[in-house]
Amino acid sequence: MIERIYSPEQLELLPQSGTEAQKIRALFNAYGCGYDFCRFFRHGGTYLAALDGSFVIAEQPGADAEEITEFLRMHGFTDMFCSEKMGELLRPLLPAEFTQVQLMVYDGAKQGELPQECSPSEAWSIIGSRFDIPFEPWYLDMSHRVRHGVARCFSDGRAALVVQHDINGEALISQVSVLREFERQGIAGALVRQVSAALPGEVQIVCEEPLCGFYEKCGYFRKSKKYVAAAR
Repeated sequence: MIERIYSPEQLELLPQSGTEAQKIRALFNAYGCGYDFCRFFRHGGTYLAALDGSFVIAEQPGADAEEITEFLRMHGFTDMFCSEKMGELLRPLLPAEFTQVQLMVYDGAKQGELPQECSPSEAWSIIGSRFDIPFEPWYLDMSHRVRHGVARCFSDGRAALVVQHDINGEALISQVSVLREFERQGIAGALVRQVSAALPGEVQIVCEEPLCGFYEKCGYFRKSKKYVAAAR
C-alpha cells in the first residue's frame, strides 16, 4: 500500500544520501506537506514526491513496480526521475517515453569562494533563452525554493546556473546556460567550475549523453545512470 506523508517523522526511512532522496528532501524542505500540488508518499522504504505531475522516486529493495505504476497512472504523472534500476522495472509497465541520463560528479580541486548569488529573475533572463520551460511555474517554484534556502541562483550576466539543493553533503547543479552571443567562449564552463569548486561535499550534475564531454572538461566524471520519463 502507498500512503501519503503528512509529517517529517514519516520521512525517517528516506536515505540520507542519493540524488533521488535529496531531490525529495529538497522539495519537503521547500514546501512541507501542506500543499495539494506538492505531495509526498511512502511505499515501505520507497519514497515518492510529486510537484504537480512531476514525480521523483527513491526506491528501496522490495519496491513493487506494478503498484507504483498504477499509482503514477492514477495520479496523472507528467514526468518522472528515478534510478536506473527503477527505470528498468517501470519501462515495460508505464506508458511513457524513457530517456537514460548520466549522473556526473565533480572531481576537480576544491578552492575559491562562491560568486555572488543572483535573483531567480536574473537567472531566468539567461536560462529562459536556452530552455523550453514556461516562465510562470519555473519562477514560482524557484523563487519559493530560494526563499526557503533550498536553492540558489548564480549568474555573471552572460551565463547562469541553479544549485537545486545542497543537502547532507550533496549538491545538485542544473540548468547551466549561456547567452547565444557568448557561446563557445568558455564562459559557462568557467561558471560551472567556479561554483563546483566552492561548494562543499559532492557536487552533481544530471545530463544527457551529448553534454557529458562538456562536463568532463569542467572536472566531472560519470558516476551512474538515471532515467527520466515523460508521459505519453
